[in-house]
Amino acid sequence: MAVWRPAQEIRVVALAVIWRGDQVLVEQVEDDSGAVKGWRPLGGRIEFGERATAALQREFREELGAPIELRARLAILENLFEHHGANGHEIMFVYEAAFTLPQMYDRDEYLIIEGETASVARWVGLEEFRFGRAKLFPAGLTDILARERDFARSTAAFEAGEAK
Repeated sequence: MAVWRPAQEIRVVALAVIWRGDQVLVEQVEDDSGAVKGWRPLGGRIEFGERATAALQREFREELGAPIELRARLAILENLFEHHGANGHEIMFVYEAAFTLPQMYDRDEYLIIEGETASVARWVGLEEFRFGRAKLFPAGLTDILARERDFARSTAAFEAGEAK
């Protein structure tokens, strides 16, 4: 099995946040021993000449065989990180998205195979990240998602109150 280290270049990445209730679909991030050290929304590298939105459509077709509908861009994040002593640097375009096939929400876990590596994606509750029981990458994304969910809830509550 190949040992992954971040490339010594700035990578440009697109990620999609897909919700199932209060759960978000995330892929495990492992250390060299295979232990899960955190989670990250699905997506991948943006190829030269490719828009972030097109990269997400391509990545989801490649990884899950599933089309997605892109909604709002949530953030552009600069991710400086360290993985087993190697520094990484990514610019990440983060979008909210939804599966266009309803049955994609029925599975609790997905096996993702990319080249010689395999990983697992699953639905994890936002509260797991908010309260530190699990780690969400990149840094700062948990706060962004929490604000988005809190805003959506308060808006829904306000609109429900207006309807009375």
